[in-house]
Amino acid sequence: MDIGYVDLLNRAARLSGDRAALIDETGALSHRELSEATNRLANALCGADVRPSTPFAIASPNCNTAMIALVGGIKAGAAWCNINLRNAVALNIDVLRRGRCEILFFHSSALGFAREAQAQIPTLRLAICTDRDIEEFTSLAQFCRNGGAHDPDVRLDGNAVAVQGATGGTTGAPKITQAGPGFFTWSAIGFMTALSFDAPPVNLAVAPITHAAGLVALATLAMGGTAIMMGRPDLSELLASIEHRRVSLLFLPPTVIYMLLNHPDARSTDYSSLRYLMSAAAPIAVEKIATAHALFGPVICQSYGQTESGFPLTFMSPAKTSEALADPALAHRLKSAGLPTAATSAIEIMNEAGEILPPGKTGEIVVRAPSVMQRYLDDPEATTAIKRNGWQLTGDMGYRDADGFLYISDRKRDLIISGGFNVFPLEIEQVLARHPAVQDCAVIGVPDEKWGEAVKAVVELAPGTNASETELITLCRESLGAVLAPKSVDFVAELPRSAVGKVLKRELRERYWKDRATRI
Repeated sequence: MDIGYVDLLNRAARLSGDRAALIDETGALSHRELSEATNRLANALCGADVRPSTPFAIASPNCNTAMIALVGGIKAGAAWCNINLRNAVALNIDVLRRGRCEILFFHSSALGFAREAQAQIPTLRLAICTDRDIEEFTSLAQFCRNGGAHDPDVRLDGNAVAVQGATGGTTGAPKITQAGPGFFTWSAIGFMTALSFDAPPVNLAVAPITHAAGLVALATLAMGGTAIMMGRPDLSELLASIEHRRVSLLFLPPTVIYMLLNHPDARSTDYSSLRYLMSAAAPIAVEKIATAHALFGPVICQSYGQTESGFPLTFMSPAKTSEALADPALAHRLKSAGLPTAATSAIEIMNEAGEILPPGKTGEIVVRAPSVMQRYLDDPEATTAIKRNGWQLTGDMGYRDADGFLYISDRKRDLIISGGFNVFPLEIEQVLARHPAVQDCAVIGVPDEKWGEAVKAVVELAPGTNASETELITLCRESLGAVLAPKSVDFVAELPRSAVGKVLKRELRERYWKDRATRI
């Protein structure tokens, strides 16, 4: 029998039963208490006719009950549909509707969303409030009374769906990936083998656990460690928690690291407990690495992954980062996403002809790993497009050096990563096009000290019309939410176009990126 993520959790409960597993502002749960709570939820779900691969979602800030819902759903064999509360309600509803979500766990702060979901998602049959009693909904505590504390022992075969990940696509509408149970298992194993601790880790979950931070927290639990849930991203509280909670593992998108470097409390905080400050979700600016290393210590590391293929696919360790900082001959490695992890069977670089390229040659990054997705839901053409000769295409361009380090140099598609979140331009362009003054437009990512990349709209106005930057940004914010709204708008007399009339986004980007070594 193959080992699964639940086996790793059960092992942690046996070996670290009295150690704190989850901590939030309401209190702490030990690994033994977490095991019992999640078993009760999983058994209650099974009793409510939740079968393997039943889609479920969580609408919540980071908190203990959100993690209980996630782990309980995994133990029941259900398929986690990840959504981001920062997105516009309509986008999340669309993802869950197309994903045929049946179970929704929601925090009371997302009550409005739960009501919208109940009204608009035909397949949704159960909505559970995780943190308190609300008359019109079942509470998590009440629902779990229907489940026993014994191990539900649900076993998924390799064809089952354990994850439905919301991503983006060339059409602008988020695609939905479907991956098997290996997605969770090999994510945990990847981190367990890449990270080394003298004592079980203490992870501070600052970034949303609906994304990569959730996989880091799940790995922490599998290692018998403690995941501290931060419900809102407050930088002063973050710094205080590192010192007072003796945090040893911290995952942050680069934009938050940049903000910490300039925070007034940053240089008076004790970082002696910190072993890993992991940057992921977007490449960290090379010039910021030395500053971060000097402030936080030799703890800076990077990792690479994606919804379609898993996380962590690669890892650039603190030791390798320190070596690159100390030795000018290795300084180029500061641009690297690191070496393949134990979760990755192979990472190579492929050209358009499907040939694997030698070190130093740039092409598309391709992956073989037990965590790669099975398919895009209801999109066989898109699925076929990213599968080639047993490899999964990532859509990212890059190269390997002779020592196997991976470098990401550009994107094959027009993906923008802003503040650690994926932004696809077409859906923004479609909203901008609704404005009567917008004749044509293009949305691109431009360099930004805070966000890594900032979303910029370049707009060509119709003759004789006017529109302001504030007006267009507000239009997008109201339709798509703050994450997808442009941070700035430039107005041009005419957009650059090819002979067939296609807007040349690469030419637009060149104006903003021409002095940068990489285009990401």
